[in-house]
Amino acid sequence: MRKYVLPLVLCFALNGCAKAQIIDRIKLIESIGYDSQGEAYKISGTYCAYDKKVKLFLLEGQVHSFNEVLTSFTSQSDHPIAIGQLRTIVISEQIARRGVTEIANTLVRDPHISNRATLVITTNQASEILDETLRFPPVYLSNLLKQNMDTGSLPFTNGHIFLDQYFGEGQDVFLPIVAIGPRGILQLNGVGVFKGDQLKLTLPNKAGLFIKLLIDDDVGLQSSTYDFKNDQDKQITFKIIRSKHNIIVTNEKVVISLKLDLDLGDYPVSLNVFENTHDRNALTQQIEHHLSVEIKALLEQFQKNLVDPIGIGNLLRSRERNWNEPAFAARVYPNLKFDVQTEVKILSLGVGH
Repeated sequence: MRKYVLPLVLCFALNGCAKAQIIDRIKLIESIGYDSQGEAYKISGTYCAYDKKVKLFLLEGQVHSFNEVLTSFTSQSDHPIAIGQLRTIVISEQIARRGVTEIANTLVRDPHISNRATLVITTNQASEILDETLRFPPVYLSNLLKQNMDTGSLPFTNGHIFLDQYFGEGQDVFLPIVAIGPRGILQLNGVGVFKGDQLKLTLPNKAGLFIKLLIDDDVGLQSSTYDFKNDQDKQITFKIIRSKHNIIVTNEKVVISLKLDLDLGDYPVSLNVFENTHDRNALTQQIEHHLSVEIKALLEQFQKNLVDPIGIGNLLRSRERNWNEPAFAARVYPNLKFDVQTEVKILSLGVGH
């Protein structure tokens, strides 16, 4: 029994060595923004202040290296700065197009930054985005991203996935785009796709949905509606209740199978989908054809720009021992053919219009 006493005592002693930080005596940085400012960077950071009511406040500064961020914030603060609760990193489009190598290196080297933090691009200034968040409760920006990943059209990402895409092989980086809308409200505005460390493409929310369908598991878009017009210029809308995908890659062809369960919204009033099986099948085929064509066009756009956010290279790498990324990018990827097969099941019906 005595042999267990000493280790137990040491465990309590080691726990007591951890430096305690009282929540209202530190400033927990929630979001950080990076803007280009000549040869330097303008940095912004929001932090929570705990008084009678929790509020967000803004810190700003100028640095020449991302490693100087905490030093700049600390020089303005009457309490220690902590970044262990960092949730969002906002990067201006200008910096994203110039390259994110330094940001990636900072994230991988700093053990205090959580891998759960989400990186986003903005077409505004990052400082404007963070300033806008001051109007809302803490973690609003983080919750906006999470909600759209969970139930909207945004493909899932976080710091861990970003670093894996950036430093790994076989898949290019994609990040959400956030902007200030026409009414001054923060909104997600598609995704940005990188080639190497530089932003190559900015795509609308619809493209973000297609990326999500091709890489995320068990997609359900309870709060997002998809719409398009058929060949007769009639509106069709639906929600994707569930989706599953399967991708088979060879050196010549990529075969993608999608199975979608839909909640149908609007559809042409000329179709009697309630009672007429022929009309219902016709509508199903219209949706299947539209999605297959649109997704194939997006994949060919990626191919033309030599970017691979879907991770087709990674799928092929998992099957080939001698897979080589430069050879794949130069000789295999540009010549791949895409075959997208979509199977739709309508679970519930809306009202024709």
